[in-house]
Amino acid sequence: MKPKENKPEIVFRIISKQTGEAVGSYSRSYHNEYDFGSVSSARDANCHDLFKDEKRYKIAKYKVTYELLEDECEEDIID
Repeated sequence: MKPKENKPEIVFRIISKQTGEAVGSYSRSYHNEYDFGSVSSARDANCHDLFKDEKRYKIAKYKVTYELLEDECEEDIID
């Protein structure tokens, strides 16, 4: 998925079972891609079938929501 496009309501991420962290798949046009539209597209994200190893990687399902924090922002304030 393109980084700047709105995500669908449900996305799938590759998770390392060893670290519990999301694993990105390198894409020439987007660098590392983390969100996929289906389990199969996440498993197929590496041309060497790396993510098909179910002992090392699991696929997690996320619901994406957008919450408006401020309607108009004039300054960048980091909390």
